[in-house]
Amino acid sequence: MRKKFLSILAILAITVSVSMVAVAEGNPSSTKAMLHSTGSIRYSDGTGNVVIDAADLYTLADQLDLFKVRAVKQLGIMRTYLTRSGGDVAMTSADGIYAVHQKPNAGEEADPLSLDFATILEGIAVSQSIPTDPAAYGLPAGSKLYKKADGTLTTSSSDGAEPISIQPAAAGNLSAGTAAWVNGQPLLGTGADVAKALKETADNAGGIDGSPGYSISSEYTLTEDVPLAIAYVSTDTHTKSGPSLARDPIFTVNGSGKYTELIRKGYSKGGYDVRIRVYLIRNLSAGTVIKGTNGLLFY
Repeated sequence: MRKKFLSILAILAITVSVSMVAVAEGNPSSTKAMLHSTGSIRYSDGTGNVVIDAADLYTLADQLDLFKVRAVKQLGIMRTYLTRSGGDVAMTSADGIYAVHQKPNAGEEADPLSLDFATILEGIAVSQSIPTDPAAYGLPAGSKLYKKADGTLTTSSSDGAEPISIQPAAAGNLSAGTAAWVNGQPLLGTGADVAKALKETADNAGGIDGSPGYSISSEYTLTEDVPLAIAYVSTDTHTKSGPSLARDPIFTVNGSGKYTELIRKGYSKGGYDVRIRVYLIRNLSAGTVIKGTNGLLFY
């Protein structure tokens, strides 16, 4: 009985030592740093043998550390890094550890072996969050984002582009049938925003239906304010078809108004190369002069 009691005490002592962290060979943050056990304990009660070997604990410690290193490496592949230098998200499970979505400078990343498992698990959760800093997407620090009239993203505020901020996608922001993981949730796109944009375009274009086309081949001066117009221009080379023979049509707006290219196309017609462009123009004031090669203006 006394031998069994001593064996139990030995097991408890070894178990407690595994949960501690100190200095070890190779890396002072490694799990094995807190293992003080050596040798082995052998116990036999006549019906079976029990062997407790400290070498097994060191093997488990190495496996735990290997898991930490690989988990943190995988976080980096998912563009999430744990750092002590401060960043986007402070870890609630550990003081002074932050999660960032932009790779820190050399030496600023936290040592994986110094992290507890709760911090690594929290980092995995953060990896599926949506960073709001454009720099996390590879853009220069301090970049500002804008949405052009055709809905595309730009970093330029020209042509009346609307300033926007980064925000998590919703099902209605994704094209129908596309899917994405957003903040830990799988989303299936419905295409709702695309349908809305097409409806708005159709509604706005309704006032153009049936309007006569005004020639802008030389130039055309508006006699009134025009909130919305469409311009069609085209050009051909008057030579036989061939690659890139057609010149791009000229289109200019001299005065107020912002325009967006809707269609860019080239094709062969009657043995000649032709290139066409269609533009959507907004907020034109009376007196604005518009010119375009072989062009027509509708409003």
